[in-house]
Amino acid sequence: MDKQYSDSLIPLSIGTSFFLILIAFLAAGTIAGFFLDNEEELQQLGGIPLLVIFLILVVGPLFYNKKESRFEKDREIQHRLDYIGTIQGLRGALFRCLIYEDGIEIRAFYHRYFIPYSQIQKLSISENKFSTILNFLSGIDGIPDRIVSSGIEFQILSRIIQKKTEPDATLS
Repeated sequence: MDKQYSDSLIPLSIGTSFFLILIAFLAAGTIAGFFLDNEEELQQLGGIPLLVIFLILVVGPLFYNKKESRFEKDREIQHRLDYIGTIQGLRGALFRCLIYEDGIEIRAFYHRYFIPYSQIQKLSISENKFSTILNFLSGIDGIPDRIVSSGIEFQILSRIIQKKTEPDATLS
C-alpha cells in the first residue's frame, strides 16, 4: 500500500480489517467466557463486551473519520458526503468522501485514501434500480477501485468526480 496516498491505522483492506477485528473480539469474549464461567458476580456483565465491540466497530470509525486528516490540512473542501454503501468488500460501510480541487479523499472504517485526479486512469458510473456504482482505475496499490451506494446525493457526487477527472466526458 502506497503511504503517499493512504493514511490507514490498519495496513489491510477495509473489509479484511473489519472482519479480523470482529473475530479477535469474539475470540477474546469466548476465551473470557470460559475462564469466567463459574464467577457468579460477573454473569451480569455480558453486555459490556458487546458495547465495547459496537463502540470500536461502529462509533470509533465515525469519530476517526470526522477528524482532519493529513490530506485535508492544506486543501479546501469543495464537497463532502457522508453515506453508507459498499467499499473494498465491506457492505454497510459508513464512508465519507471529500472532494478537493486536486483529488478525492475516501474515508471508511479506520482507513483514509487520497486519489489525485491525475492518477485516475479510467472512471465510469453505472446505475441500476437500487444503487450507483462509481468505478475508477488509479494504478495506485491498495486504493479502493469502486464505491457502491444508493441515493441522489451519491449520484451527484459521482457526477462531480466525473466532471473533474474527464472535463469533456459524456455521462455513461
